[in-house]
Amino acid sequence: MKKFEYKVITIPTNIPLGTRGYEKAASEFEARLNKLGADGWELVQRMDSFFFFKREIAAL
Repeated sequence: MKKFEYKVITIPTNIPLGTRGYEKAASEFEARLNKLGADGWELVQRMDSFFFFKREIAAL
């Protein structure tokens, strides 16, 4: 049976109104999600500014 570990993080979802602010926030958000993905985390749900991830635990 597969086993998983879970991670909950918060990422502010209030995007600044200006175009530059939006682009900067989106770029930082994308970089953070890409880092989590590279570490094996898979996004399973989002609720407001809470993001829930899981990754499989290697069998011993």
